[in-house]
Amino acid sequence: MDKVDKGGLHKMTLVEVGPRFCLNPIKIFGGSFSGPTLYENPYYVSPNQIRALEKRKKAGKYAKKVKAKGRRKMHEMENTLEPDEFAGLWK
Repeated sequence: MDKVDKGGLHKMTLVEVGPRFCLNPIKIFGGSFSGPTLYENPYYVSPNQIRALEKRKKAGKYAKKVKAKGRRKMHEMENTLEPDEFAGLWK
């Protein structure tokens, strides 16, 4: 390392290098990778849970369409159209 004389210390400035970031701890254990849990973030939702919720949401949308299609078919069967008396008029 280069030595700096005492007169040059007041001329030094602090420069930030790199982006800033913040850590969002999920769990803190008593040991390195195991041990008693000292802290657990109650608001943390894992990416797997988020993906599963989105998948269920899409599946619910499809189930709703299938159910509506079935209801429409039942409605058409219960309320059949009467034959039109003017159907063969222009043939």
